[in-house]
Amino acid sequence: MKISKIFSIFITIYLLCVSALANAAPITSLRSSVSPARVRLVLDSKEPIPYKVHKDGLTLEIELPNSTTSKQQAKLKDASIKAVRLVSEGKVGSRLIIELNKECQYKVYQLPNPYRLVVDLFRINIVKREQKLAQGVTYSYLQDEMNGRQIQAYLVSVAPDAKYQLLPFSAAGNYNGRGRISQIAVQKKLLAAINASYFDTDGWVIGCVKKEGQMLAMDEQPRSGYILKNGIPDILQDISYYGALTLPNGQSLALKGMNRARIADDLVLYNSFYAPSTKTNQWGREVKLVNNRVTAVSTAGNMPITPGSVIISGHGASAAALAQLRLGDRVVLSETLGSATADAADTVVSGGPLLVEHGRAHVRSAEERMAGDIAKGRAPRTALGIKKDGTLLLVVVDGRNNNSAGLTLAELATYMLRLGAREAVNFDGGGSSVMAINGLVVNKPSDGKERPVSIGLGLFPK
Repeated sequence: MKISKIFSIFITIYLLCVSALANAAPITSLRSSVSPARVRLVLDSKEPIPYKVHKDGLTLEIELPNSTTSKQQAKLKDASIKAVRLVSEGKVGSRLIIELNKECQYKVYQLPNPYRLVVDLFRINIVKREQKLAQGVTYSYLQDEMNGRQIQAYLVSVAPDAKYQLLPFSAAGNYNGRGRISQIAVQKKLLAAINASYFDTDGWVIGCVKKEGQMLAMDEQPRSGYILKNGIPDILQDISYYGALTLPNGQSLALKGMNRARIADDLVLYNSFYAPSTKTNQWGREVKLVNNRVTAVSTAGNMPITPGSVIISGHGASAAALAQLRLGDRVVLSETLGSATADAADTVVSGGPLLVEHGRAHVRSAEERMAGDIAKGRAPRTALGIKKDGTLLLVVVDGRNNNSAGLTLAELATYMLRLGAREAVNFDGGGSSVMAINGLVVNKPSDGKERPVSIGLGLFPK
């Protein structure tokens, strides 16, 4: 072989080696942290870090081909770990060697921007127990970890082809009020049910709720929520109610509430969801409407709500404006939820804030003007997510106990992404968070018992 050819081969091999070293991911540091639920090891780099995992007894080795590093050792004080060493193997690459004192579950994954290889060694048992409730409906109990804390979560997954749909219901039964989700789940034979909208102590629903096209509750504050339109579930932002009553003389009166107690200078709409009667006092005026025509007028209060009718109840200036109406007068009652999509939907249940939008965490606490006790801190949580294929995710996470730390809203958004949600919204949490499976409460409500709530979401047969 000629010398020139040998030299050419040598140069080619040299250039390949230089190229391999140039493309190697330089590992700049080995970091570690210890939290109640896990030990975390992090390898920092400016490039993606290729890796292969090998486990032999109590030794976990992570092969890092084409990665350059200097010899490093993590300084850890944890009974489950004997030693952690990052060693260079020259041109072959590097190797992270973890010697354990006892078996533990682990997870190895890579994060971008900046690039990091993460090794989580769990100090708790990561548990997932599944139960098939029906074709396409699965219940899962999850013991998991979030930001170094143990959580216990409860998940119901509903496939798009399942013969069940998610609909709202009053936890008080046939009328507005407060009651226990589990009791209604038993009465209605629901596969699964969770709490939904916020509420006040007297059952005043704080949110927009529509069922089978009929409005059950209203809220002027734009909030995110769940809708069902033509059988297709979705998460929608900025759901807000505006209602008006236009009198024969053209005067328009803005509705201030629906299916709740009438207060000073108020104008409230009542329908058959509220109660058999309006439960108002005599210091106002009430008008009954059937097909937008006045069928009864009263100043006695507590007007009966008959099937197919709505009652407009006013106090103060609103009562004075209603005084011009007579039997047989025709009025116009207009209602909107702020968008054509929400108006056309058969089912609407708002809560808030939004958690996940188009597969990315997007917590809209400020935009939706959530109260501080909801927006801040770690608490039990209830959420609803939708995967890309249309699968519904009903989620409750316990909190305020030794076994489950609860989640912040940001952590809840991350957790919904972990479960596969492409869109997700938060509902009422804290002591209200509850999940019932076949009428049995499966989570551990933070009040120590199930709290009476106003609105629930349950799986009804299609």
